[in-house]
Amino acid sequence: MNMLMTRDDTDPPETGCDVLIVEDDPAQAEELACYLSRSGLSVEVLHCGSDALHRVAGIRPRIALLDYNLPDLDGVTVAERIRRLSPETAMLMMSGRIDGLAEPTLRKVGLYSFMNKPVRPSQLLSSVRRMGRAAAKTGLPATAPHKWLGRMFG
Repeated sequence: MNMLMTRDDTDPPETGCDVLIVEDDPAQAEELACYLSRSGLSVEVLHCGSDALHRVAGIRPRIALLDYNLPDLDGVTVAERIRRLSPETAMLMMSGRIDGLAEPTLRKVGLYSFMNKPVRPSQLLSSVRRMGRAAAKTGLPATAPHKWLGRMFG
């Protein structure tokens, strides 16, 4: 017997996942999700910005890993909207190229870090753990853009 369960507005919001990955490359998303899951983190993967924005308020992820070049919205726009919907979520952006990214814009959205693609899963896990520790100490989202942004845009 098949049962379809739906959620209405009277249901309590879902409780979160540790990490939300928003990445349009299914192979990259799967590799990162598997690695983080094997490390004991709960992970959800979405492939476009609009899906992430619809989902983020319900799951309240501790950390969002955002691709900059998504098919529908750029990563900065997604980060700005996540910041409004889920201010406690720490964010990290990933991209193979940084054309059009400006340091003040990235600081404004409060990104914790930026990683160049291809992202090594072990390096990503280290960043995720640092973000989690920083957020746990302060009770606020982990943001530390000043040092790494200067190096990136040097």
